[in-house]
Amino acid sequence: MRGKRNGMRLNVVIVDDHVIFTEGLAALLGEVPGLDVKVVHISHDGKDVERIVEKRRIHLVFLDLNLGEINGLDLIAPLKEASPDTRIMVVSGYDDQKFVKQAFINGTDGYMLKGSPLSELIEGIETVMEDNTFMGRGVQVTARSHERKRRDRKKGQRYMDSFALKNHLTKREHEILHLITEAFSNKEIAEKLFISDQTVSVHRKNIMRKLGVSNTVSLVKAANDLKYQLDN
Repeated sequence: MRGKRNGMRLNVVIVDDHVIFTEGLAALLGEVPGLDVKVVHISHDGKDVERIVEKRRIHLVFLDLNLGEINGLDLIAPLKEASPDTRIMVVSGYDDQKFVKQAFINGTDGYMLKGSPLSELIEGIETVMEDNTFMGRGVQVTARSHERKRRDRKKGQRYMDSFALKNHLTKREHEILHLITEAFSNKEIAEKLFISDQTVSVHRKNIMRKLGVSNTVSLVKAANDLKYQLDN
């Protein structure tokens, strides 16, 4: 890494809502031989990060996607606008191709999984700090893994948590799922949303497919199990 060869200290910000993870990553970065890293700020909700990169010289931001109230994907572009030279490395538990693609569209420099080994973390840092993009091996989704997930959905095995679910459903699907959980019929939903019964039926089928369920009872249970806050 150029920064390492030149003896430059990297000012780093970590954005993640899990305290143990942030403290562990900060400790790990400080112990890597030959890597001079100073963690200058840790944010657990992402609300103050844009201000930090505007005020200080930040070389690298480690960014989670699921930050509770804030979607990490929505932070990438504003951070890049506030500090174009700051590199962003998404460190997430989500390997879904939709999230990976959107992160790079929004301007991230790298994307890796939380379960990655230390060697990959170092490789990722070196890559993005040399102004190249980095994609961890775990997020390079293969056709086989897509097929496995498709089969799992057919079997009714849900693999999405509330964050993934919220990002897979459209705004209209959010509205319809909310009304379904309130026990409204297709006809009643159609009247409330000023759409046809047929349109509601299509949306219902799409929602069930995305959640990997086969009937309304399972659909409502899935929404409740995931504590999916549709009114937020």
